[in-house]
Amino acid sequence: MNDIPRPALILALAGLIPFLAGAMSVALPEFLPRIGRFGGTAADGRALLALYGTVIVCFMSGCLWGFASRHGRKPGWMELGASVLPPLFVFFFVADDATSCLILTYAFAGLLLIECWFARRAVVVWWWLSLRIPLTVVVSICLLIGAFA
Repeated sequence: MNDIPRPALILALAGLIPFLAGAMSVALPEFLPRIGRFGGTAADGRALLALYGTVIVCFMSGCLWGFASRHGRKPGWMELGASVLPPLFVFFFVADDATSCLILTYAFAGLLLIECWFARRAVVVWWWLSLRIPLTVVVSICLLIGAFA
């Protein structure tokens, strides 16, 4: 992680806070104070995980679209299509319950596979996977807590 630009690392770690809060709320409902419409029950924790997880899948897919279409590249159907699949997947299959947390775990795993494919093709920046792999592991653990706790 020493090669990851410091701002990217700090902001990415901050992005884990809602996942950690959602998982804690599911495992220990009394832990999470009310944050907006979330807090107080395990169902609220699952809803938080589902909503924020969906937002982040879409954000990460947008990053991949941006990498594929950056200046000097001519993106093809495969790259752009691959970057659109995860948001479409979560649009059709995610609600706000335990099953949605499991579905989002699959979405993040699929997104990581696409990122690995992009890395092999030198589409993403060189430090991308060094950041994304550990984050995806933490996010997946949080989502699995939401699915099975």
